[in-house]
Order: sequence, then structure tokens, then C-alpha cells
Amino acid sequence: MPRSKASDKHVEFQCRKFKQGDYELFLFVCSGKELWKLVQVNRRVEDKDQGYQRALSTSRVKRIASYVQDGNALPGTVLISFDKGEFVNTDALLRVPRRPDAGWVLDGQHRLAGIHESTRDCDVPVVAFVGLEIAQQVEFFVTVNKEQKGVPSSLYYDLLKVLPPKKTEKEVLQERAADLAARLKQDETSPFFRRIVTVTSPKQGELSTTNVVRKLYPALRGDGGFLSTFADGERVGIINNYYRAIERVFPEEYRRRNSIFFRTLGFGALMNIFSTVFQLTLTQRGGKFRVADVVAVLEEIADYDFSNWRQMGTGTAAETTAADDLRQALLLRSSRPEAMPGIQLE
Repeated sequence: MPRSKASDKHVEFQCRKFKQGDYELFLFVCSGKELWKLVQVNRRVEDKDQGYQRALSTSRVKRIASYVQDGNALPGTVLISFDKGEFVNTDALLRVPRRPDAGWVLDGQHRLAGIHESTRDCDVPVVAFVGLEIAQQVEFFVTVNKEQKGVPSSLYYDLLKVLPPKKTEKEVLQERAADLAARLKQDETSPFFRRIVTVTSPKQGELSTTNVVRKLYPALRGDGGFLSTFADGERVGIINNYYRAIERVFPEEYRRRNSIFFRTLGFGALMNIFSTVFQLTLTQRGGKFRVADVVAVLEEIADYDFSNWRQMGTGTAAETTAADDLRQALLLRSSRPEAMPGIQLE
């Protein structure tokens, strides 16, 4: 198949047009490095280089770059969605604008980034859509990538809000939880400000959007989620007050460089007992959930030792064990009978 042709305004690819279902697609072969100049791999970030560095696995890209450098083949197709394009039927040409954001890589991101990183070029087979609505582009991206390890689940959650209304109840709740996570990480007054990351692996003191969504969305369920009846602004306030109170009652652990409260197990365990703390606070503090009210409840267990949590490993079972232990301590202290006034034992 002939190589592509370029001018100052557009690039032309000798192609084959075909249909699948209701969609027209275009099949062609071109230089991977040439294609890289026309496409993005992360439409949530404007800068192309920053976008692929944030959205993709750096180690995987390096492995592919080395693989290409050694002269190996990459036979799998790259799936592209071009925003605009013209099919010239007489010459079987697909003509697309010559610009760095002419299209979005829906599948094959790591292969294309690997070729870009390699000093050696490699031709790639390409299947392209042209003129899809953004919601259709996102739907294809999510469908192809949400089960793949190379693309962060956090990016999948971040893109859910763009999808058309063909979502399961769980996806709707995940979308709402992702919105809450975004508000928390952008709120300069929040304990979670800049601590929740979307398209990178969390560093020390950070939480992934995936983890936050996993623990928040059950609280939003209409069939018993304790945050389900509140507006988003109230939910953000409730979550912030909970963690602000934790900071005040357990300052030593909270301020540790690698605080358990901002690790997967610690955050998961605290979210598991969140509803218990919420109900206790409302009951004991007259329906109020101010920071001072939560502090008054948690101070009953101010001497709790979190060092055991570091020995519990990871996973759902560990989160459940840690939460159960803390819940038991809290309920035991909260239900202690008050001393009778005026009683004297000696």
C-alpha cells in the first residue's frame, strides 16, 4: 500500500474504505513517527508530551521502544479517531488536517508512543474513524481500554461523564464518585487537595481516583448509601469534615510522611467505618456534623494505635479487618456508661 503524502495543510493516506455496522472506517499503513505528529493519546491534557507521559505506562513504552529499536515487528493495528477528514473516492485517499491534534488514539497508545521514543521508525497498520462525536470517541475508548492494564482505571472514571446515557447504575454512581473526587482534589481547603491523582500512579501521601471512587460510590447508592440524600456540596463538606477531625484527633499519624490515612489500606478502612462515625456523630451531637462534633466522637479513641494497620498487608480483607478493629474500639468507648454524679466509692 502506498505511503502517505503530506502538504503544509493536510496529510493524505492511500486507504481502503469499509463499513462495520453503522460506521465507516478507513484502513491504511503509515509511518508510526509520522502518525504520532497528528494524534493525541490523552484528550484530558493539552500538551501532547505531558499527556502521553501521564496517561501511559513509562516502563511499557520503554520496552516497546527497545523492541522496535531491535528491528522487531508490531503487526497489531492502531485505532484512530480523526476529528475531520475527507475521502477522495477517485484516488482512494483519506485527507486529514496537518496539525498535532487531528486525531485521538483509541487503541495502540503504547505501541505508537514506543515508536515515538525509538530512534528507529516503524510502519503501522491503522484503522481510522472520521468525524465521530466526542461521546462516541469516549465510548469506543472506554470499551477498548477499560480492562487493559496499560491505561489507568482513573482515566476511565474521568471519561465516564462524557458518555451518552447508556450507563449501568454502577457506572452512574462511579461517575458521581469521580466528580466528588475531582472536587476534593481541587479544593484548596480540603485535606485531599492535590492528594488524589487521576492518570499517574499515586506517590507517597497520594490516593488514586480509582481507589477513592471504589470506596465512595457505595455511600451514594440509593438503597442505603448514607450520602445518597445529600447534594454534592454537602457531600464534599461531610467528607472534608471527617478527615479534618481525623487530623485533629490523630495528629501524629496524620502528619507522618507516609501516613496510613493516605494509603490504600488506611483510606479504605476509614471509609469502611465512615457511616458508623457519621451516625454516631449525628446521634450524639444533635444532628450536627461540624468538625468539632466529629472530634468529640473520635476523641473517645484518641489513644488508638494505628501501627497494627501497617502489618495487615493490602486488599479488601485487610481493609475490613482494620475497619472492624477500629469500629469495635469506637463503639465500645461510645457506649461506656457515664459515672453516676456524686457517687463516692471510698
